[in-house]
Parts: sequence; C-alpha cells; structure tokens
Amino acid sequence: MIYGRHLLSCVVLWNSLFLPSRLKIFVDPSFVKPKMSRAKKISLLVLGVVVISGGWFAYNFQIERNRQGQREADKRKRDQQTKNVEQVSDAELTKNEHPLDSVLLLARDSLNHISETITDYTATLTRQERIGDLLSEPNRLRAKIRNELETQPLSVYILFTQPAGVRGREVIWVAGENENKITAHEGGLLNLFRVVQPHDGFIAMLGSRYSIAETGIQRLMEKLIQHALHDRKYGECEVQLSEVQSAGVACRRIRVVHPIEREHFIFHVVEVDIDLKRNIPVRFASWMWPETDGGEPPLTEEYIYTEIKLNVGLTNDDFNPDSEQYNYPD
Repeated sequence: MIYGRHLLSCVVLWNSLFLPSRLKIFVDPSFVKPKMSRAKKISLLVLGVVVISGGWFAYNFQIERNRQGQREADKRKRDQQTKNVEQVSDAELTKNEHPLDSVLLLARDSLNHISETITDYTATLTRQERIGDLLSEPNRLRAKIRNELETQPLSVYILFTQPAGVRGREVIWVAGENENKITAHEGGLLNLFRVVQPHDGFIAMLGSRYSIAETGIQRLMEKLIQHALHDRKYGECEVQLSEVQSAGVACRRIRVVHPIEREHFIFHVVEVDIDLKRNIPVRFASWMWPETDGGEPPLTEEYIYTEIKLNVGLTNDDFNPDSEQYNYPD
C-alpha cells in the first residue's frame, strides 16, 4: 500500500513535468502552473525517485522483519522440542516398537558413515524455503563444505548462481573463527565492500530459513535424528520406505507422515532421499498441514544436493576470503 501511493505520486509528477500539454490529464483551467526551469524539473523528478525508493525499502524491510520474526518463533519451537530428547540405543530400536525406529536406524547409519569416511565435499545445492507466508523462488548455489571433525571445524563456502538478483554473492563461514561471523559480498556492480555479520543475525539471515551453520549433509542427518527422537514419544505416525530416482541417483526414500496436526509435531510430511550407493542424503523436503480438508499441503522447505564430489581435499584457502580464487573486494 505504501509503495503504491509513492508510485502514484511519481506518475503524477512525471505527467506534470514532462508530458506535452495535449497529453496531460485535464485539470481546472483556472489553475495556472508557473513556468519551471528544466533543472528544477529534473531535481523534482530525482526527489520523487528518492521518495519512492525510500518507501520501497521501508516497505520491504518491514516485510523482512515480520518474516524473520516468524522464523525466530519457528526456531524457538523446534529448539524447545528437540533439545532434551531422550536418546535410544540401537538395540532398543531393533525391536521396532515405533514406526520411526527404522528411520532412526537408517539415519544413524548414514550419519556415522558421513562422520567416519567423509572429510569434505563440493556440491550444487538447490533450495526453496518458506519464511512466514512467502515461499521463495528456488535458489541455486555452489558449495564447498568441510565436515565437523575432531581435527577441523565445520567450514562452508557458498557461491550463489541463481536467481539473477543474487548471482555472484559469496559467503564464507568457519565455526568458531572470525568471532563466528560470516564474510560475504554481493555480485556484479554491487560488489563494493565486504559484509561481516553474525551468522544468525538479521543481515545474514535475509531470505534464509536457517543460518549457514545448518548447511550440509551432516547437519541434515543430525536434524532428522533429533526430530525423529522427539516424534517417537507420540503416536499418529506413518512411515513409508521406497526406492526412487532422486537428484540424479538411485535412492531410498524415507517418508514420514503425521496425519493430524498437533502442537507437538513440527511437520505434516517429511521426505529424505538417501543415495543407495554412497549412503548420504541428497534431498530433504517437508510440508505443513493443508489449510482446508483435502487441500494441497504447502511446501515448507526443500534442499537438493547434486554434482556431489566427496573427499576432494579442501584446504584452509578454500575458506579464506582473501584467496585469489574468490572475488571479495579489499
């Protein structure tokens, strides 16, 4: 609404300053407009553009602040529900007393495999996320990731390639380094300076459902395990296991459904696709309950990892903003 009022003001200003008199909107002939120099016309036009831009930025800032408020509320709910989950041994899970027991065994096996055999990897990540009521368009990015091990911290480099509005953006984060802040910059003509911000702060979280600290297949499996342990305390759970083609590879699909919306459940449907050959997750997606009976469940988030290359030998230079391989401004 604010943006619309500013746009209308600009149209009226342009009409009054630059259109020929025969094209102008009819006004009371008793109104006589004083002559105005061209320089003053241009100044007024620039002022109008500034006013519109200011209104646009203020409007979108408010939208983003509301979205991040909703994201923070969702995060608090997730953290509260999963921080004190009861651990269950593999021996207990083999009794298969709950539909999620098979899911937990598969997820633990994958996570152990990742932690024990995968040091680092590169991949293309396609993500789509809902923040508040808005589902983003798909983002595509190139990622370099070193897994968290006893000998190294979790390290993430991201280069945005799509959509066009963020193409060329680079972000680097290394757990515990640089006061745990990201170092980023925009692409193209906006590549003017570095942005150094807390990894979970307002600027770093623009357009994202999770902070960069949650990126990667290792974190994905950890999150799945925590949610499954939490949901295991309740019934009303359906689990389906199948084999599918996903992210270009043969996968085992884990599909978990909570048919009825309850306060203690976070998602209606969750799907995780695990590469049968490499035993790593390549896709995670979740949906909320439909707004009307029989309606389509709204997508909450989807992450697809393709072009994965494991154990490529990433070094500290791959997570150094001053590296010559990157385009960070001085």
